Amino acid sequence: MDDEPVRGSAPDPRLLGLSGLEGMRAAWGRRVPAPPIHYLLGLRPVTIGPAAVTFVMPASPRLRSDAGVFHAGTSALVADAALAGAVQVTLPPGAVVATSDLTMNFLRPVDVDSGQLIAQARPIDVGDSLGLAECTIEDGHGRLIAHATTRCYVIRMDVPMLSEHLPEAPDVSYDTPHPYKRPAPPPTAGTWGQRTFIEVVAAKRRGELPLAPCSQLLGCDDPAAQDGVAALSLRARPWLASPAGTVYGGVLASLADIVLTGAVSTTLPQGTVCSPLDLKVQFVRPVWPDGHQLRATATVARRGRRFATAHAEIAGEDGKTVALAMSSVVIVEGRSWTSLAVADHAPRDDAWSEPSTAEGEAK
Repeated sequence: MDDEPVRGSAPDPRLLGLSGLEGMRAAWGRRVPAPPIHYLLGLRPVTIGPAAVTFVMPASPRLRSDAGVFHAGTSALVADAALAGAVQVTLPPGAVVATSDLTMNFLRPVDVDSGQLIAQARPIDVGDSLGLAECTIEDGHGRLIAHATTRCYVIRMDVPMLSEHLPEAPDVSYDTPHPYKRPAPPPTAGTWGQRTFIEVVAAKRRGELPLAPCSQLLGCDDPAAQDGVAALSLRARPWLASPAGTVYGGVLASLADIVLTGAVSTTLPQGTVCSPLDLKVQFVRPVWPDGHQLRATATVARRGRRFATAHAEIAGEDGKTVALAMSSVVIVEGRSWTSLAVADHAPRDDAWSEPSTAEGEAK
């Protein structure tokens, strides 16, 4: 996928001449091209209004781990868009949001039968410099998956008022499906019943096992694991660009969740798994999708019999921190990733579906 041209583009700067509500409706109403992250994940809005913003994302098999399960942080991929949107719609012309932090509380796991993830967000309070919002994430069956909150900085700029109508973006067709629609490599769930997490990661580094489907989709590589520590790299590709033109915050949150869960998993014997309870991410500086490598490293802070906590840092090639994260997880004995994956899900990859065209248009 790295060799093919990226789909979508950065937003039209003239959108800054509109209010936040008008700008979002124009951006997602086909008056300007969608951002690349839309094509990568299938992320799009259902409703855009002053009281609530709702985004949906297919629970694509491309987002699964190689054990056949979805990481809890998958929910952040849809939550971040809805939360930032809920603050943006309240702003006047010339103002944009920059996410400061994202907090997730996980309630139920996601699987291919979830169909799609639906994040409905509402603004709590928006002032001159800060905005707060919250959202719920449900699956396609109406089951509550997670709850999330965010704090955003409000950045104000001097821009001229829009003096002309934005033309409708031309329809663009592609010879291949969008990345999230492409066939996913089969999960290697059986491997997880025979090896520890550290052994699986070592096999990946030797090239004996493929990277997880979610890692391949997002562009992660170079996994590493030792007792109490896990690490993973992510190339800041143009495919990860958000409507703001930076690497989408939900991708960084998902990356943090993967290494945090991995760090705790390095301490687990066979027949034991862990499930994240929450995730808190602080975004330190924007990340530009210019192709440089990011490195996420997580370390277990406390490991008890039933609960553990871990901290993570994501840094750029220059060593500067771009995000910090922490998570708490519950440890479940007598279970394996193989049993959680439920092998009979493998031939049912068509169980997920994306929203219809009518649903996907901003209202």
